[in-house]
Amino acid sequence: MQVSRCPKCGTRKTKLAPRKTLSDNVLSSLTIYPFRCQLCASRFRTFLGCRANNPRRSFERVDVSFPVWFKPRLSSSYDMGQEGVIDNLSIRGCRIRCTTPLTAGSRLEMEFQHSNCSFPITIDEAVVRLSGENTIGLRFVRLQRSDELRIRQIMDLWLPETAQPIISVRRR
Repeated sequence: MQVSRCPKCGTRKTKLAPRKTLSDNVLSSLTIYPFRCQLCASRFRTFLGCRANNPRRSFERVDVSFPVWFKPRLSSSYDMGQEGVIDNLSIRGCRIRCTTPLTAGSRLEMEFQHSNCSFPITIDEAVVRLSGENTIGLRFVRLQRSDELRIRQIMDLWLPETAQPIISVRRR
């Protein structure tokens, strides 16, 4: 099976996207499925030619180990904040390993560095989507365009040309 190219940026780093609308579900009966570009976030449909399960995530995450510093969004600038390690990263979120318990819905600002010779990447606002034992899952809500582009460059380097797995075929 040929991997779909993104019509916007031309990369082959695309992934089957969750079906959300009625038209997505109707077209899937014709094996036309929505895809999501892992670099530019463009969503498009393409003919697959075989049945596929509905995936849970729109964006692939890559395993990383980046130091991160974070604090509650509206705290004073004198708050020390907390440290942790980013375990996985996508262009829209990450999972952090830390000892600080946070509640889902909390808003944070964060900063991480992907190498010793790079400037930190700043996320102006992230929302805690999942809080477990020693881990939190975040969705990036607000960040500068330059920082977003730097995250996309990291993803471009770390993601394989064909995001794995693209589909899982449903057996009947």
